[in-house]
Amino acid sequence: MKINEKKSKKNTYIIDLTIEKKDYVEKVDLTIKSYRKKANIPGFRKGNVPVGLIKKQYGMAVKVDEINKIVQNEISKYISENNISILGSPLPFEEHEVDWTKDEINLKFEIAHKPQFKINYKPKKPPTYYTIEADNEMISSQVESIRNQYGKLITLEYPDKESTILGKVQLESENDKSLSLDSQKFKKEFFVKHLSKSKVGSSIKINKKSFNDEQYLSSLFKNEENEFFSRDLSFYITEISKREKAELSEELYKKVYADEDIKSQKEFKNKVKLDIEKQFVNQSDQKFFNDCAELLISNTKIELPDHFVKKLMIANQKEKVNENDIEKEFSQSTKGIKYQLIESKLIEENNIDISSDAVKDYAKEMVKKQMAMYGQNKVDDEELNSIVQRVSSNQEELKRIYSMLLNEKILNVFKNKITKKESKVDYKKFIETAYDKNV
Repeated sequence: MKINEKKSKKNTYIIDLTIEKKDYVEKVDLTIKSYRKKANIPGFRKGNVPVGLIKKQYGMAVKVDEINKIVQNEISKYISENNISILGSPLPFEEHEVDWTKDEINLKFEIAHKPQFKINYKPKKPPTYYTIEADNEMISSQVESIRNQYGKLITLEYPDKESTILGKVQLESENDKSLSLDSQKFKKEFFVKHLSKSKVGSSIKINKKSFNDEQYLSSLFKNEENEFFSRDLSFYITEISKREKAELSEELYKKVYADEDIKSQKEFKNKVKLDIEKQFVNQSDQKFFNDCAELLISNTKIELPDHFVKKLMIANQKEKVNENDIEKEFSQSTKGIKYQLIESKLIEENNIDISSDAVKDYAKEMVKKQMAMYGQNKVDDEELNSIVQRVSSNQEELKRIYSMLLNEKILNVFKNKITKKESKVDYKKFIETAYDKNV
């Protein structure tokens, strides 16, 4: 076999392979013999079909298949031995029709070397890292939410504006449906005129127009019950209650923050503020990551062979596409390719190495955080390892976790190396400015 590489006129390289008969004939003969043993052809006993007949039926397909295997192996070996970093994968160079009947086969493949470039960590227009601060309204809202969460349920004689009214409506004879209604959902005039004067044991007429949102009542019914909520329903009240807010006291502070020594409302609100702001860090980080990625894509000079990229795009499509479709997607695809090249460069320059153990440890921390969200702060090691094992056995999930860990490490590179501006904003301002393309 002869193999050589030469530069083409389109900033790519052509790998030229000449495959001689001696390179493939032995493998073809072995495959033909294997076919002969398995062939079921009428008129011949299994395993006794003449070799000539097998060659006539399958010889050319076997020859093409074996040559393709040899070619793939030789190209991979050539690229590896010559330490060539390529863009995408080798593509057939369609210069001429291949005559597979000849003993000597000539095949050409086009490759593109990965372009050389430098990453500029000090851009002329630095990206902004937004630190989101919780405002007073947000803090007050969270404090009220905590007071409700840790409050106690009390029964009322009559509903007020923050009560829950339990009761039943009759849909058919001997068929009652239980409902839990929020007094805040009722229209003000209906509440004042009817509901505020009703107590347990009372019945009132309700329909969809009794509520501020006419869809509220229908949302409490199943699809098969739709016919009933379109008319007046007799609602029989069985219970009226409300959650009495917990007092802002050291008892509450200890329940919410067991490991903290909080003595005053000011200290409590400061802690609430910090907790809210911790939840915003992911949004700030994601915004900064995206901005840095976009900045590097647009500011890094990476020369790509456009014609080769388009050929790659066509080759990677599962369904047949035309040139117009490729032209529409070309810009977005080149952005993706450029980022992949930049990502590889960042990994190389910053010695980012992610082991399988690191991925499992990261998965373990993810599981812990998710379980903590549901109040399970202390997880048995055996149970935790079992969950991580299940996650790790799913290759798609493992790839996703690897990608998350890689992005986290690249984010740290962005934070530590890219020159940036910093801005403290409230959440409303963050939404208004951070995603405004003109800012």
